[in-house]
Amino acid sequence: MRFLLRVLPLLVLAAACTKIAFSPRLDFVGATRFISASRIITTGTVTADSLASKIYAQTTNLDDGPNLKHLRITLASSPTRTPVLYPTTISTYLASSTPDDPPLVYLDSLLAPGTKDIAFTNLLTGRTASGVDSWKYAVTDETGSIASRAYRLSLRRTDSLTAVVHSYRAYFGSVPVGQPGTPLTAAQNQALAYVNLRQGLLLPHFAVAYTNPESVASRAANRALVDLVCTTQGPTLRLVSTKSGSLVTTGWGVNTHSTALRATTLAATDFIGLTTNALLASTFATGTVAGGDSLQTAPLVKGAVIAFHTTATGPGGAKYGALLIADLVRTPATVITCQVLVQK
Repeated sequence: MRFLLRVLPLLVLAAACTKIAFSPRLDFVGATRFISASRIITTGTVTADSLASKIYAQTTNLDDGPNLKHLRITLASSPTRTPVLYPTTISTYLASSTPDDPPLVYLDSLLAPGTKDIAFTNLLTGRTASGVDSWKYAVTDETGSIASRAYRLSLRRTDSLTAVVHSYRAYFGSVPVGQPGTPLTAAQNQALAYVNLRQGLLLPHFAVAYTNPESVASRAANRALVDLVCTTQGPTLRLVSTKSGSLVTTGWGVNTHSTALRATTLAATDFIGLTTNALLASTFATGTVAGGDSLQTAPLVKGAVIAFHTTATGPGGAKYGALLIADLVRTPATVITCQVLVQK
C-alpha cells in the first residue's frame, strides 16, 4: 500500500507532462447567408440558386500545433442529379435503374506551408432534380489527422412524375478570356461559370482547374460534366461550348463537349410555351448559327432565347433545350440569370 501511494503521484505527474494528440478543428460559420445544417425543400418551381457555406479550420494549437496541409470538399448525390423521365405507370419504375452519381470532388487543395488556420467560403448550387446532395468538408494536418463536417440538401419536386421537360432557373458568373497564364482573381476563381445543362449543375473555375497531382482523375471527371462556360472579354459576355477553343478550356482534350448553340427570334412569352420535347427540338432546328460559329453564342443580351443541343457524350446523352437570358448584371460582379428548359 505504501508503495502504491509513492508511485501514484509520479504517474499523475507523468500524465500531466504528456501531450495528448487531438485532430484539427473544423466548424461551419453560422450566419443567415451561410448553410450550416441540413435542409429539405419541397417545391414545383426550382432555382439552382447560388448558395454559400463557410468553414473555419485550425490546428490543435495555434502556437505549436501541426500545420494544416489539405482541404477537400466532396459532393455525393443520391440518386443521380440528372432528371429522370418516369414511366406513365409509376409502379413499373425500378429505383435501381437510376443509380447514385459518382462522388464529385469539388475542391482538392494543398494548403500553403505553415498554415495554422483557414477560413473558406464555398459557393455552390442546389439540386434541380429530386434527391439528396451530401456536402462533406475535410481538413487534414501534417500528422494525417482529419477533421470533417457535412450537411445534406434535399429537394422534393412536386412535378417530378409528370413533367417531360426539365426546368430550372440558374445564376452564374463568368471567367475572363485573356492572355494564357494570366492568373484569375479570387472572385473569378470561385465564379460559378461552368454549366451542366441537364443537371443544372454549376461549377467554379477551381473545380475544373486544380493542379494537385493526386487530383488529375477528379479534375477530368469534372471537366467531362461541363456543357458550357460563360466567358467575358472586355464588355462582351458569351456562352461557349468547351470545345470552342476558348483559352479557359485549352488543354481539356477529350473532356470537352461540342454543345451546339443557335440564336432564335423567340421572346420570353414564347419561351414559356416550350413545354414538350418536340417544341424544344423544332426550336433548335429553326434557329440560326450566330456569327458562323455553332459553338458559341452572340454577345449576351437580356431577353435573348438561345436553343441548344447537348453532346451525346454528356450525362444522359444528347438532348435539346432552350435558355432565356432573364437578366444580366455587370456590376459590382457579373451575374447572369438564366431560365433553362431541357428534355429529360
